[in-house]
Amino acid sequence: MEVLQALTVLFTAMVKFLFAGAVAYSLGFTMLETMALTACGGTMGILIFFYAGTWVLERFRRRYVRRRQERMDKGLPPKPIFTRTNRWIVRVKQGYGFWGLSVICPPILSIPVVAVLCAKYFRHDRRTLPTMVSAVAGWSVVLSLAWSFLR
Repeated sequence: MEVLQALTVLFTAMVKFLFAGAVAYSLGFTMLETMALTACGGTMGILIFFYAGTWVLERFRRRYVRRRQERMDKGLPPKPIFTRTNRWIVRVKQGYGFWGLSVICPPILSIPVVAVLCAKYFRHDRRTLPTMVSAVAGWSVVLSLAWSFLR
């Protein structure tokens, strides 16, 4: 039964990091166990979504290049690149930058969103994954302490 509870906290930390501490405390884990489980779950989420996001984004890029070339071969103009979603993503990237996405955003947005955005814009920077993992470890301590006072 304890293994299922630990897996619940790990999966919660992978998907919605902000509430993983509350879930851990509600299941009866201690502060140290909560810190460890949320840090491990967040790290697993970052690694999974970063590498999966890199793979998916590369597939989308190849499809985009192929479709753009097909349109140009038919004599049609290429489709516009900037959509409302693209503008929002660029605004987030320019507003927060590398450090903002890596350090500030994991509890605010969610780990999958942050990992995919970092995979899109900062995958070639070798500081990306270590910074994100360090940020998740730090946030794990901060959020575990915060949730311990609220329980």
